Amino acid sequence: MATTMPQPGAAAPAQNDVLVDIRGLKVHFPIRGGLIGQTVAAVKAVDGVDLQIKRGEVLGLVGESGCGKSTLGRAVLQLIKPTAGTVTFDGEELTTMGTNHLRRKRADMQMVFQDPYSSLDPRFTVGNVINEPLGNFNYGNRAQTDERIRYLLRVVGMSPNILNRYAHEFSGGQRQRIGIARALALNPKFIVADEPISALDVSIQAQVLNLLADLQSEFNLTYMFIAHNLSAIKHLSTRVAVMYLGHIAEIGPADEVYANPQHPYTIALLSASPYPDPDMEKTRKRIILTGDVPSPVNPPSGCPFHTRCWKAQAICREQYPPLESKPGTNVAHLAACHFPGQ
Repeated sequence: MATTMPQPGAAAPAQNDVLVDIRGLKVHFPIRGGLIGQTVAAVKAVDGVDLQIKRGEVLGLVGESGCGKSTLGRAVLQLIKPTAGTVTFDGEELTTMGTNHLRRKRADMQMVFQDPYSSLDPRFTVGNVINEPLGNFNYGNRAQTDERIRYLLRVVGMSPNILNRYAHEFSGGQRQRIGIARALALNPKFIVADEPISALDVSIQAQVLNLLADLQSEFNLTYMFIAHNLSAIKHLSTRVAVMYLGHIAEIGPADEVYANPQHPYTIALLSASPYPDPDMEKTRKRIILTGDVPSPVNPPSGCPFHTRCWKAQAICREQYPPLESKPGTNVAHLAACHFPGQ
């Protein structure tokens, strides 16, 4: 099944064209105990997420380690089966899709993994790494496949002369470029980039970010870009979703969220992010959250952030706040907070 790369300059899709529609998504990992190994509790990694991703946009997903970002990304691609909820991709429901149909659909959904070394088979040459998805989907004859592999390497800024070399012979940034080439092999519509720069040297991170931005613009890709680096999220994303303890705490246009954060958790995250202006950096007040992140096995009632929030009141401990727009903000800017704003 031969495929062709989308041409640069193709018409942008309509803004209301949703590619990924996530409704009530939950991922609970059972904890087993006792003599017969029955389920005694569950880790609520993702606990009721509603999210839409439009064609051609970059949704940045940010939060502390352990908040459920990577689990959400893998559940969207069905690498982890959700406990509840639905994921509609390009008009088709994935959670109930048959195995063979889902396998064919995977050509349109790919992932760039966090660790570029462990995600590449050390026994495979670079050519074999990129050829694997092409072979799985019967891309074409040998000459077509070879040309495709060479083209993909050029696209990600690598020389086609490295085809017979192995992953251990390259730097972290080069390995991540090879992983990106593999993800692009089948012309996907949607890519989940799971912290693709966190394992790289700081000097290389900007190069990989710029590459992802160039590829997204050139081929009209749709990204879910997962990171805990707020500067990276701002650089690449058109919209930002802030995640805390398995829930979406805030979501909206990137510029709006950074300029006018509504949720206290977002405000705290931004206060910890370095600011490029030295004079403003000196006068900024950093918000240091007290206490530890609650256990996802037994999350607090009401708002999950209330145990660390300086604004918390009685209602925060009793009622989970709806994810909705707040006064004075863009209608597309939503926050789950009873007492939003600076």
